[in-house]
Amino acid sequence: MGRTAEQVFDPASRAAQKPRVREEDARALASSEKGAEQLRDENEVFAKLAPLARLDLTASRKLG
Repeated sequence: MGRTAEQVFDPASRAAQKPRVREEDARALASSEKGAEQLRDENEVFAKLAPLARLDLTASRKLG
């Protein structure tokens, strides 16, 4: 079964989303909608996964 477009990670799209998400977090914190601890808990999951998402392709070779 192949992946759908929603399941494929697009680094450029994610990079474009990050500033907006950071602004939303800052607004939520400033308005007391969310506390620092809540934002840290929400974002901590992704921080722990970041090292796993890094790929070193320097030793890779072209297939085909």
